[in-house]
Amino acid sequence: MRGLLIPFNRILIRYSKKGELRSLMSAEWDERGEKKLAGEQLFTGFYINELILKLVQKNDPFKVLFSAYESTLKSLALLPELQEVHLRRFEFAMLKEIGVFPDFSEYIISGKNHLYLTPEHGVVSEIDIHNRGYTIGYDYFPIGSDLLKILKMLTFDFNQWVKIFQNKKYWMRLKSLLRFLLNGQLNSVELKSRRIMREINEFSKGIKK
Repeated sequence: MRGLLIPFNRILIRYSKKGELRSLMSAEWDERGEKKLAGEQLFTGFYINELILKLVQKNDPFKVLFSAYESTLKSLALLPELQEVHLRRFEFAMLKEIGVFPDFSEYIISGKNHLYLTPEHGVVSEIDIHNRGYTIGYDYFPIGSDLLKILKMLTFDFNQWVKIFQNKKYWMRLKSLLRFLLNGQLNSVELKSRRIMREINEFSKGIKK
């Protein structure tokens, strides 16, 4: 079956359900799910896979996340020039699906400012931080009015993401927010795929010089 078990292609499998280590009984290629990733997009796919392995609980179906995963791989293959958009969009979908991305709707409606985000306590106000004796610093992410505007636009709709991507200031704020939430779940442990990509980029810059 080795020829069928190609990364990122969709396959229909049958496996035994005895014990923790399950035996693969059969595998059939699903032509509808063919994804051809190469170069940088290939490593992006590995990064997405590593995120799933680290953050998703075993044996939970996560049907919405699987749909987002398939959509992301397809988009990476068809529109590689928008890789940054596809990746951030998937991170957002994953954080929403595992229940980590906070619901900012009430804050968007009320227009409250001076909010902060922490992995342990979610969204807290400046007054809450003062009353609890917390110190605003590395563990708190400021949520200002500009970021609330971005969050109001934020859905899984691709056109909205492209619109945010075209505004560099907005995009960097959104990217920082997603990275903050992911690092909180990963306990700031660097993923292997992220490290490899950084090393490749540094190597490429060295060659250009």
